[in-house]
Amino acid sequence: MTDRAETPLGFHVYGSGAALKFEQGLNEQGKPVLAVDGCNKAGSHFDWGNKIMLQLSDREVPGLLCCVLGLIPEFEARNHGATRNKSVHLVNQPAKQRIYVKLSRPEYAVKVPMTPDAVFKLGGLALQVLSAQTGFDPSTCLAMLRGTAGRLYSAHPSST
Repeated sequence: MTDRAETPLGFHVYGSGAALKFEQGLNEQGKPVLAVDGCNKAGSHFDWGNKIMLQLSDREVPGLLCCVLGLIPEFEARNHGATRNKSVHLVNQPAKQRIYVKLSRPEYAVKVPMTPDAVFKLGGLALQVLSAQTGFDPSTCLAMLRGTAGRLYSAHPSST
C-alpha cells in the first residue's frame, strides 16, 4: 500500500482531442495549490511534452469551487506563469450536462468538456486543496464557501 502523503491526489480527464490533469501540489513556497496541466492530441497520443501548466492559489480555488458547485456560471484565472500569459477558464453548460474547460497560453489552447463524474472528482479534489490551504476541514470549507465567496461571486460573477 502506498502512503497517501507520497502520492499526490489527482486525476486525468480525456476529451477527443485534448486532456487535462488536476492534482494537489505545492508551490515554490511549499503552500498547497491545485495544479492544472493540459495538452492536445498529436496523432494518436496526447502530447504531454507540449503541455500547459499552471497552479491555482488560495485566492483562486474558492472561485473555481463556486463554479464547480454551480454557484456561479463561470470562473477564470489569468496572468499565470513567468510571463503571465497562461489562463484557465471554466464555463458551466448545464444544458449539455458538462463544464467546459479551456486552458491556454498565446497561440495554444487545450479545450476539454468535463462530464458530471469528472466535475464531481474536481469538486472533491478542489475541496481537499482548499482544506489544505485554509486548515479547515472540508465540511467547514464547504459551508464557509457557500456563505461567503459563493454569495459574493454570484452577486458579481465577472470578479472571479
